[in-house]
Amino acid sequence: DKDKPTLSFIKIAEEYGPIFQIQTLSDTIIVVSGHELVAEVCDETRFDKSIEGALAKVRAFAGDGLFTSETHEPNWKKAHNILMPTFSQRAMKDYHAMMVDLAVQLVQKWARLNPNESVDVPEDMTRLTLDTIGLCGFNYRFNSFYRETPHPFITSMSRALDEAMHQLQRLDIEDKLMWRTKRQFQHDIQSMFSLVDNIIAERKSSGNQEENDLLSRMLNVQDPETGEKLDDENIR
Repeated sequence: DKDKPTLSFIKIAEEYGPIFQIQTLSDTIIVVSGHELVAEVCDETRFDKSIEGALAKVRAFAGDGLFTSETHEPNWKKAHNILMPTFSQRAMKDYHAMMVDLAVQLVQKWARLNPNESVDVPEDMTRLTLDTIGLCGFNYRFNSFYRETPHPFITSMSRALDEAMHQLQRLDIEDKLMWRTKRQFQHDIQSMFSLVDNIIAERKSSGNQEENDLLSRMLNVQDPETGEKLDDENIR
């Protein structure tokens, strides 16, 4: 069911087990579920990540970031070494207060609804996720629970991700003819770049190295192997 892909995968896993294969017109996809198999395919000594499909399209605006770079690219190893300590259990405790702050905002929003009003759970979970990334990553508040419409950055990001997915379904000639869509895609990319560049510039100009977020680590910590820091473009 293309409208409920996750639920469809769950049903297939329940019927065929934790690992199964899907054959499409152009490719074969192997799907694993369950923590044991997921842990196995995350073994970096045996498996490598693959930048294909939609993820390859996302590189148009994510560049060689941590999730969109090939593991043989220099920036992947550098970012991996610098950022891995920030995702340890001990480090995650430092972000706990920020996460609680945003979770409380979500609960308060739901608590203020009238009994006959519905809750759009996927929409609110998206808001919570992106607000958490913004606050814990860059000490920036999108304030999604105080807005009727999404923050412009989130609108641009959602539209750009949708376009990256749609590009996979179009022929090359179709893609070339859709100049308005391509122009909007580039506009959204530049809009995202502009906000992040401003956040980076403001942090660097303030000289504040005491912020407890990912941006502070990316700006100030050197890769223990090369002694190099991440450049602004890679941070973006």
